[in-house]
Amino acid sequence: MEPIVDAALAKLGLNIDFQIISDARDIVKHGVMNAPALLVNGTVAVAGRIPTVDEVVEIIKRSQ
Repeated sequence: MEPIVDAALAKLGLNIDFQIISDARDIVKHGVMNAPALLVNGTVAVAGRIPTVDEVVEIIKRSQ
């Protein structure tokens, strides 16, 4: 999912650090039961599938 988030940030002209969480305990702490998941500002935005670049762009826009 990292390349998708990178592409979305590039489309928006943003340079934001993000973290990929792969530890099962950390994932469950966020209430995610189906990986992969995308959290934005600590909130689960997508779970159980890989979003498209355009979806991530919209998610980021809504979170600002």
